[in-house]
Order: sequence, then C-alpha cells, then structure tokens
Amino acid sequence: MAGSIDALSQQPPPVMYVRAAHGDIAYRVAGDGPATLLLLNPMSRSVETLWDYPPWSAMLARLARTHRLIVFDRRGAGVSDPLPSDVPPTWEDWLEDIVTVLDHLSVAEVALLAERDAAAASMLFAASHPERVRALVLGNTSARFRAAPGYPCGESAERSDQLSAQWDRAWGTADMVAQTRQLLTSDPDYVRWVMRMQRVSYSPRRAGAEFRYIINFDARSVLASIRAPTLILHRRDLAVIPLAHARYLAAHVAGARLRVLPGSDMDVLVPGDEDTLARIETFLAGLGPVAHTTRALTTVLCLGIAQAEQLATSFGDARWQDLLVRHRAIVRAELGRFQGREADCSRDRFQISFDGPARALRFARTVRQALRDQLRFEIRVGVHAGECVRAGDALGGPAVEVGAAVLAAAQPGEVLATAAVRDLGAGSGIEFREIRTQSLTGVAGDWVLYAIEG
Repeated sequence: MAGSIDALSQQPPPVMYVRAAHGDIAYRVAGDGPATLLLLNPMSRSVETLWDYPPWSAMLARLARTHRLIVFDRRGAGVSDPLPSDVPPTWEDWLEDIVTVLDHLSVAEVALLAERDAAAASMLFAASHPERVRALVLGNTSARFRAAPGYPCGESAERSDQLSAQWDRAWGTADMVAQTRQLLTSDPDYVRWVMRMQRVSYSPRRAGAEFRYIINFDARSVLASIRAPTLILHRRDLAVIPLAHARYLAAHVAGARLRVLPGSDMDVLVPGDEDTLARIETFLAGLGPVAHTTRALTTVLCLGIAQAEQLATSFGDARWQDLLVRHRAIVRAELGRFQGREADCSRDRFQISFDGPARALRFARTVRQALRDQLRFEIRVGVHAGECVRAGDALGGPAVEVGAAVLAAAQPGEVLATAAVRDLGAGSGIEFREIRTQSLTGVAGDWVLYAIEG
C-alpha cells in the first residue's frame, strides 16, 4: 500500500476552476472514495503549491485513499480570483465559496477538515447547512481570538496588534516559518515550500488585512447550533492560539471530542505525525449518516414601513396601494443583489433570510436609502441571527420571534441588530453603535441592541 501512496503522491490532480457570481474559485480533487472530505485551506496554503512538498503530497494521498478529497482556494487567496483591496472578506463570502464548490461537484454530504482561520468558515457552514455536514475536524482554532467578557482566554488588543504587525512584516519569510512551525524547520525544503506557499497565497499587506479581520471575528453564538460530530485537535504549547481556546470549543459544541497534541507548531497536519493522521482517519471511519434537521443558523431580517397607518390615511387608498407596489418592487430588486430570500410579505412588511449578517445589513442600508430617495418615506428594520426552522423559504422558531421583536423596537429610519449579529459581523467594515438595553415584546430577558451606522 505504501508504494501506491507514493505513486499517487507524485501525481497531483489538476487545478480546476468553478465560476462563482463574483469570481473564479480554484480547486483540486484527489481520490474517489465513497465519502467526501473537504480540506479547507487556511490563509497560508494554496492549491497551487500544496502538492509540491513530497511528504505533504504523500499525506494528502493517504487521505485520498479512503475519501474523495477536495481542496480549494477561497476567493481573495492563492490562485482564485482576488477580492477588491478595499473590501474586507466576510464569512458569508467564504460560505458561498464552499457551497459553490460542493454544488459544482454534486456533493450532497461532506466532512470538513479545517485548521486555524479556515475553521471559522467550517463551523459556520455546519451551523447554517447542517443537512450537508457529516462531521467537523477542527485544528488549532478558536471561537474568537481577542479577549472579551466571558472569554478571558483571548488575546489583548496590544498583543493582537503585535501579531498583525508580524504578519505584515514577516509574511513569506524564513523568520515567519521559524516562529510558527517548529517541527520541520530543520528541513530546508520544507522551509522553502512554506515560504513560497505563503507568498502564493497572499501578499504581506493582504495577509495582514485578513489577519485583522480574523482576530475580530466572533463565532461563539453559533456553537450551540453545531450538531455534526466534531473532533477538536490542538497543540499543547501553541502560543498564538493557547489550548484554552480549544477547551472552550469542546465545552460549547455538543458532543465534541478534544485531543491535545504535543508541540507548539501552528499546523495540526504535519508530515510524519502519524498519530494525528491516524486519529483523523479513525474518527472519519466511524461516522454514520447525516442526522437531517430542519433547524439551521439563519440571519433573519424583518422590515416594515415606519408609521404605515398614518401614511395610508394621509395618502388615501389608491395612492397608498401604488406606493406599496413600488415599495415591494424596490425591496425585491435589492434582494437579488444581496442574495436574500423572501420568507414572508404582508402589506407593508417583509420577513427575509440571509446566509449571514453582513449582506443583510448592507441590504437594509441600501433599501432604506432607495426608499428615502424614491418614495420619500422611512422604514424600520430588525435583524437577528439564530436558529430557525426552515420549510422551503418559510421560517419559524425563536430567531424569527426575536427578529420581529427587534423590528417593533426600532424607530423610523433605524436598522437595529442584536449582539449575535454584531459578533458575526465584526470586521466586515459595518459600524455598530450600542444604543440601549431593553426588554423585547414576547421575548424573555433584556437585549442589547445596536444601531447600524451609515
């Protein structure tokens, strides 16, 4: 068997492309096993060079022996199409890339293997598309990077800034490899390979910008929505992401198993680490079928015309009905641009779902301005991210009730969001301003609400 693995490792699969709405995504597929394994590249890897270091190529061949192995470069990285330099990526973009690749390859169910920054997208995909995820393997990662109330294991702002500056300064250099990958730095071929792969993946400036987005990201609110079997692997002495982060994940993802690995290397997948690879193979081999559910993480946006009853009385029935038709046309036109899905529409109100908060909030700002300019009235918007029960495009469940309650709390012209939206939208370039803590109609507890600036 070793000979066949060596032979396969010398034959890297071709780089292929799939066309997404906003650019081409590069991918490779190896193996033809009965189950599919999606290896999500973190920011330091690219499909262009991933097979160029023979020991790594042999490790990929071993994974491909029992799986159909898919690897791709997310947009903005490696040999996939770039993103505009002034537009930060969002996790919605990364989820869209996953869906695009899986749909293109007709993959219905998949296990996800992801390290570091790539693990955030895999956790969010598992929460928002539970019917497609057989399992998660998460390596050297966290729910968030920075310290926060209830999350003392995170890094300070000062330390985060130091690491960001290090990414800017040392990206693609031998110094960067020495600081983050101790296990194989005695191999000059390995060092040269990592340096080149980092340079292919990102420029130093782009790497620093992406790191600043990643360290502001907060996925804590989605962990309870992950139901796929989850294996968490973490190196005991990793300084950049201490072990306490992995313990937090294991405590908040139902049924997750944590395995602590020796060393301080930034990578969990390291050539020659047979024990770690065997743990992954054993975990994947023991999986059952996907447990299908109608519940999934969803961003719910509720939109209504402000002071609708007064406007209807003022305009008269004929003009009011004409305005409602025009209002719906404007909203639906923007839905297509921002990839929202209409769940319900009744008179002057819409209930809409999005895959993530950044698109929902940008949609709300755009529609608000369009209605001001074209129809001369204000809207109110409430946005929440949480678990919904899906039946086609229709939505139900507590997240819908919260979204409607946030709408009821909004004043004319306000776009209000909950803390879950703020956390998931961090780093997207959208500004959140805390305005008040209040009870919401029909929803238990007090809620911190944020207004969207701009």
